[in-house]
Amino acid sequence: MGRIRKIKNADILIKNYHWLLQKASDHYFNNSHQLYIEVGSGKGDFIIQNALKYPDINFIGIEKDKTIVLKILRKIDTLSIKPINLLIICDDAKNLLVWFKINSISKIFLNFSDPWPKKRHEKYRLTSKSFLDLYHSLLIDDGRIEFKTDNEEFYFYSLQSLDSSKQFKIIYQTQNLYLNKKELVSNIQTEYEKKFVALNKPIYKIVIKSN
Repeated sequence: MGRIRKIKNADILIKNYHWLLQKASDHYFNNSHQLYIEVGSGKGDFIIQNALKYPDINFIGIEKDKTIVLKILRKIDTLSIKPINLLIICDDAKNLLVWFKINSISKIFLNFSDPWPKKRHEKYRLTSKSFLDLYHSLLIDDGRIEFKTDNEEFYFYSLQSLDSSKQFKIIYQTQNLYLNKKELVSNIQTEYEKKFVALNKPIYKIVIKSN
């Protein structure tokens, strides 16, 4: 979808926004609401719209690219109503255990993650065994993962990976989300999703819960 032009000093500029989490803590919000996280938040449309729509749920977006994180933070800053239930982490997904306690997350969103198509890069796929093990340790009992992609091979790889893990139960799967009007009622689009739908590309989705 095109390269992101790097913003000079993005690593410094992001520290000017209080929505950025700069160190790990046992408590990120002054409440006991459920915590939902998005791993790979892109430009932030999905996580921001969720936070605005569901004020009684806490949301944290994780994105490793500092330029993209800056874009998310700037987008939040322009809102007339700024969500108090949203924070952003600038870090790699492999470091989730640095930021979150075991059995502390109710839902994880994986939206249009990089499919890493080459076999030698399998360990980087966010639905590989090592990442599924990581998510399972972080999720509460019956915690859920919602996965969306436009990549057919990545979808089937993820199904196979989930079947092998035995730690999750698939409760919903589709090879064309936009044929299911019931599912679309609560669907919030990402930036990529809007572009793919406009191109009539099918959107694949899997919803699972931890065993």
